[in-house]
Amino acid sequence: MSSITESAKAWLSIGGRIWIGPDNRLGSMISADRLFSLKLSDEEAERRMAISRAYNVTEDEHAATVATLVREYGQPTANCFILWQEA
Repeated sequence: MSSITESAKAWLSIGGRIWIGPDNRLGSMISADRLFSLKLSDEEAERRMAISRAYNVTEDEHAATVATLVREYGQPTANCFILWQEA
């Protein structure tokens, strides 16, 4: 599970968010600006894209474990989501 946790935390570190919705579905998103900003060096943009690709695979292959992590580390929101994001 540590590689799953590491992948999720890396995703959060670049501005990603992971949640469980009121319908109990796992979801995630990141602002395109966090990946494609012209302010990023080529190296940083590639590093962030690699993290994004790795997290997408992690979420696809280990959704139940990621959902457990969201329940453990996330915070409930007013609209009945559990949201895990970097503070």
